[in-house]
Amino acid sequence: MFASKYVSIWNKFRRNCNGTVALMFGLTIIPLFLFAGAALDYSRLTAERARFQAALDSAALAAVNLGDKLTVDEIKKRVEEHFFAAYGVTKAGPGLKIAVTKQNSIITISGSTKVQMTVMKIAGYNTMEVGGTTSVTSGRKKIEIALVLDNTGSMGRNGKMAALKAAVNDLIDGLKKEVVHPDDVKMSIVPFNTEVRIAATYNNASWLRWDVVLENSSLGWAQRQPPSPAAWNGCLADRDQPYDISSKPAGIHVSRFVAAKCHANALAQMEPLTTDLEKVRSRAQSMAPNGYTNIAIGYTMGLATLRKDSPFGSASSDSVDTAKFMIVLTDGDNTRNRWSSNASTIDARLSAACIQARANAPDNHVKIFTIRVVAGNATLLKSCASEPTKYFDVKDASGL
Repeated sequence: MFASKYVSIWNKFRRNCNGTVALMFGLTIIPLFLFAGAALDYSRLTAERARFQAALDSAALAAVNLGDKLTVDEIKKRVEEHFFAAYGVTKAGPGLKIAVTKQNSIITISGSTKVQMTVMKIAGYNTMEVGGTTSVTSGRKKIEIALVLDNTGSMGRNGKMAALKAAVNDLIDGLKKEVVHPDDVKMSIVPFNTEVRIAATYNNASWLRWDVVLENSSLGWAQRQPPSPAAWNGCLADRDQPYDISSKPAGIHVSRFVAAKCHANALAQMEPLTTDLEKVRSRAQSMAPNGYTNIAIGYTMGLATLRKDSPFGSASSDSVDTAKFMIVLTDGDNTRNRWSSNASTIDARLSAACIQARANAPDNHVKIFTIRVVAGNATLLKSCASEPTKYFDVKDASGL
């Protein structure tokens, strides 16, 4: 009787659906809560692991140039300083470990840290570890830099030329501090207006031609006539098309560099690629603003100084351990070249030169930066940089 009464009560309970949802929710809330907490903490771990690895990579980049200078202990100290700065801490603490080893030329940086859990503490996980490792080959990557600098008359306004000379000084001073071996850094400088001026001692070079009468009617008759080698001051006009948009060295007669009379007084002489940074500084200090603007001739000649097969880049290297850069700075629109004084016509030649530079080796291995100072065709100059992020718009001379 007791048993049958018990069974009856049980059957009523079994058939009663009241509160089922609440009961099931109560049974499932704990694992659901833990799953949600695990996802939250996993997301935090993933973000922290990425931040930790980024700090390791930053420290590794800083270590690349230390191998020739410092002992392993000194490298470790420098690496830790860079890591702590990148990771946002002042020093290693409980749970944060950094190890640095150097074998031959390979520097390996590894480390780990503890991340505090939140919800997962319920499951007994107070902290979890994240870590990473990275390796770099120590040794200095050599660099070559071509400075292509507007020397036209407008650069004499609003302190632009003085600011440009100061900027070149600062760049050279900074680079000289990093030089360990004499050929770590090479530079060239190409001042330009409508022309570029090289040393007059090249007057017997086989890659020059002396037979071009310039076509631009805005030039006086005498200015358009070719000079004699003996009376030449070193000025070059645009090469025959299509060679005017190329940095390739001269071959056949029509591809040769065109000797011309200088159309503006005191155009500073370019300095081919050299390890003598003081020569570059001296050329920069001799710059004087005068004349009209032809960016294409500066652009192509700058690239030529970074080519080993060019008469202006014989000191250049084709090694994969050499990084090449060109900085093109101008403050105005194109106004005159060998053929025309029409801005859109001259712009078209510059645009073609920039397209070719990105497409053809070895020019496409050069990272090209363009700088517009106050005025100029921003769209065109941006397209002449290796990528849009390498274009800079400077609003006044102080921005240089």
